[in-house]
Amino acid sequence: MLPRNCALFLFATIAFLHAPLASAQEPAETAEQPVTIAVPINVEQGPEDALNRGTPRGSAVGFMQACADFDFEKAAQYLDLRNLPSDVEDVGGHELARQLNHVLSRSVWLDDYNVSDSPEGFKGDDLPSYRDLLVTVRTREGVEYPIWIQRVPRGDGEKIWKISNRSIAFIPEMYDAFSYSPAVERVRQWFPESASFLGLEAFKWFILAVVGLLAWPVFWLIGLGLSRVISSPEKPTYPLWRRALTGPTVLIAILILLGFVVEGLGAGAYAQMVMDANTLPVVAVVWAIWVFISLIKTHKQTKLIDAGRPGAAKLMQPMSTLLKVLVLLFGLLFWLSNLGVNITTVIAGLGVGGLAVALALQKPIEDMMGALSIFSQAPFRVGDLCKYKGVLGTVEDIGLRTTRIRTLTNTVVSIPNAQIAYLEVENLSYRTKIRYWPTLRLRYDTKPEQLKAISDGILAMLSADERVYDDPVRVRFTDFDRDAVLLKVHAFMKTTDFAESLQIGEELNYGIMQIVEDAGARFALPGASIQIEGGETLSRS
Repeated sequence: MLPRNCALFLFATIAFLHAPLASAQEPAETAEQPVTIAVPINVEQGPEDALNRGTPRGSAVGFMQACADFDFEKAAQYLDLRNLPSDVEDVGGHELARQLNHVLSRSVWLDDYNVSDSPEGFKGDDLPSYRDLLVTVRTREGVEYPIWIQRVPRGDGEKIWKISNRSIAFIPEMYDAFSYSPAVERVRQWFPESASFLGLEAFKWFILAVVGLLAWPVFWLIGLGLSRVISSPEKPTYPLWRRALTGPTVLIAILILLGFVVEGLGAGAYAQMVMDANTLPVVAVVWAIWVFISLIKTHKQTKLIDAGRPGAAKLMQPMSTLLKVLVLLFGLLFWLSNLGVNITTVIAGLGVGGLAVALALQKPIEDMMGALSIFSQAPFRVGDLCKYKGVLGTVEDIGLRTTRIRTLTNTVVSIPNAQIAYLEVENLSYRTKIRYWPTLRLRYDTKPEQLKAISDGILAMLSADERVYDDPVRVRFTDFDRDAVLLKVHAFMKTTDFAESLQIGEELNYGIMQIVEDAGARFALPGASIQIEGGETLSRS
């Protein structure tokens, strides 16, 4: 379980890492989120001005930048403070700039790309040539306040753009409509005005931390209750559900709640960009999926080990790692897409890089896929007696790339999984019984009655042996070989152990030899005939 303030830490960390990138991206437009403006590229210059107030866009950007830096003295220089009502004038430019920034951050998205970058402003907007509409602030009661920017004399004969005094006159009224509650206002006074991080005032971070700390145990208890409703402590699935519902699910709920809190308090430029890119939900969902993958991996490993398949359990680790990498990759692409980054080139680059990696790792990948096939189909397991291409031995280890077989001569043969998965492997350990089928080679001088006696004796011996199945038991005179008559025995021993089968077979062989000897017959030896010039034939056996 993560610490209780982990949600806030994740927000701060991701936002910090994102800030340099976000400042260079074009902001997306939304009607509901309170957002500040981004810096445009290639601003058309009007009259030379130290504060870049020669165009409406330059002035709007300068104001928002100054507010993002909490430099309200500088921000006040973008306000037309002439001819204000006395009560508004008494507020002061510094406070008016702060209040306007507060209103904008809690009410609207001020998209700077909808602001003219021409020194003459927009044409054909049914407004005076010296005035442009920046945005319209709408309160919850439905009252609308237009925020105008207009061209005013600078005092040296040049004209610059400032936020209209007509709009400034309504700033205190708008501020009251969007002001904080008395409790939040008291908290705000605890911190210096300039104390901020990523465009978010210190008191807002404090409130986020408090909300996160208070919400965590509540959501944790809810998750615990849900885990008991879905499952029960007696069921094996209960630990899985409990860890999931009291871990990642709680984090997601906390992040969603903190998102609403940030929206209600008003966010600075960087924080708003992070929220607009769905950074927090992406982080939460990716982390949740990671946890679920880990939980499922652990659950599957336990079941496989209990089922006597430790090799398949070992495969769960690389498979879960691969899934986590894929989830992280898709989450990153989704996040970049939300930022406005053209991910087509990113995907193309990943495709080329992935192809190169795939070619370089072709053989290892084939072996890993072979291991996957072996573990999924389970043609053999560690400890099984198998025969592969004439190699007979015991499976000692099933790795990700090779399978090791210890032969009967105590040597180790390593076979690539890509080969062993697609070729015939005879698993002798899966036998329910072991066949006993020797072939007896008897001399040609063996009489028929002797053969009959031998056959009946062997059949009686096998039928009486409790280690041999009664059916089928066959002893047949089958063929005439070049130097012997053939008597074939067919039966099944009641064992699956290879060593035990050797012992039983040995004892049965001793019995057959005794039966042959009692019948007065003899086993045939390999013989050869030599034709000597002159017609004489010599035989040797």
